Amino acid sequence: MKSRFFRSLGKAMALFLALGSIFTAAVLLAFLWVGSGWFIVPKRRPLEPRHNEVLKRPSDFGMELEEVDIVLADGVSLHSYIATRSQAPGVAEKTREMSRRLHARGIEIGEESRGTVYLLHGRGGRKEDLLWVAKRLVAANLRCVVYDARAHGKSGGQFCTFGKKEIEDFVSVIDFHEDLFAQRGETSGPVFAFGNSLGASVVLQSLPVEKRISAAVAVAPFANLTEIVIRSAKYKIHEKVPLPLVYGAIQLGGMRAGFEPFAVSPINQVKDSQVPLLLVHGTEDKLIPIEHSRRLLDRSPQGFATLREIPDAFHYNVLAEGGDNLYEEIILFYLNFQKGTGHDPATTSLSELRAGAKG
Repeated sequence: MKSRFFRSLGKAMALFLALGSIFTAAVLLAFLWVGSGWFIVPKRRPLEPRHNEVLKRPSDFGMELEEVDIVLADGVSLHSYIATRSQAPGVAEKTREMSRRLHARGIEIGEESRGTVYLLHGRGGRKEDLLWVAKRLVAANLRCVVYDARAHGKSGGQFCTFGKKEIEDFVSVIDFHEDLFAQRGETSGPVFAFGNSLGASVVLQSLPVEKRISAAVAVAPFANLTEIVIRSAKYKIHEKVPLPLVYGAIQLGGMRAGFEPFAVSPINQVKDSQVPLLLVHGTEDKLIPIEHSRRLLDRSPQGFATLREIPDAFHYNVLAEGGDNLYEEIILFYLNFQKGTGHDPATTSLSELRAGAKG
C-alpha cells in the first residue's frame, strides 16, 4: 500500500518537475523572443503636431520641401525630403537668425548650394525630427536630405540592423540624390553627413566605406552597441537582469534580422577614417554616456576629430541645450571642409582648419 503511494507520489513529482521545466523553458523562450523583438523592431512614432506645422507651412520655417521615394535593391522603399532655402520665407525665425550670424562673420552665402547634408535620425525617430536641424543649415544654403531609416517612419523594412543594412542604405540614398541633382543640372556640391544617436553611429560606421563625405557631425553616438543594449536592459527591466538572457536576446535578434550584433562597434571604424569629424555629446546623457564619444575621439586619427561637450545636456535635448551657438559651429565646420575649396580633408588635419569658415 505504502509502496504504491510512494510510486504515485514519485510520478506526480516527476510530472510536476517536467511541467515546471517546460514552463521555465517557455518563459525563457518568451523572454528571448520578446527581448529580441524590442531590440530589432523599433516603435514607429506617428507625426506630432510640431511636425505637421512644418510640413504644412515649410516657408514659415525658412525651407522648401520636396518629397522623394527611393527604392533599394532589396525592394525596401525609403521616404525622404529634400530641404532647401526658401525663396520666399515667412517668419523663419531660426533661419533668419542663423543668416544674421553668418553675415556678421563676413560669410556671403550666394545663390549656389554650398553642399548637401544627409541627416540620419536615431532609433525610434523619424526624418521630421531633423527638420529642426535643417532649418538652420539651409541658412548657409546647405541643401539637406532627411530620410526615414528602414523600419522607421514611412519607410519600409521590418528590422533595424544598427548599421549592417543601414550603411548600404545610406550609400544608396547618396547615390540616388547625386544622380537626381545631376539629371536636373543642379550643382551637387560637397557631401556632408549629420547623424543623431543611432544615426550618428551609422554615419561613423560608413566613413571608411563612403569616400564622398567631406565632413561628418555625430551627435550622441555609441562606440559599442552591446554596451548600450545591456545598459538599456538594466534600466528598463532590472539592474540585476541576468546578462546571459540579455546576450541571448541580442543574439536571437541578430539571427532574426540577419546581422551580427556583437560586431557593431563604430569605434573600430573611426580609427580607419580621415574624414573630419565633429562629435557632440551632452555631459549628462544617461542613455549613451559621454564616455562613448570620448573613446571615439581617442581612437580617431590625431587631428581629424574634435569633441564638443554640452554641459548639463541629456540625450534628447543636447541640440536644444547647445542652441544657436552649436548650430553655428556645425555650419562653420561644414563650410571649412568643402572638397574643391583648397582644403583636402584626406590630408589636412582638423586643428589646421578650425580658424574660421571661408566665405
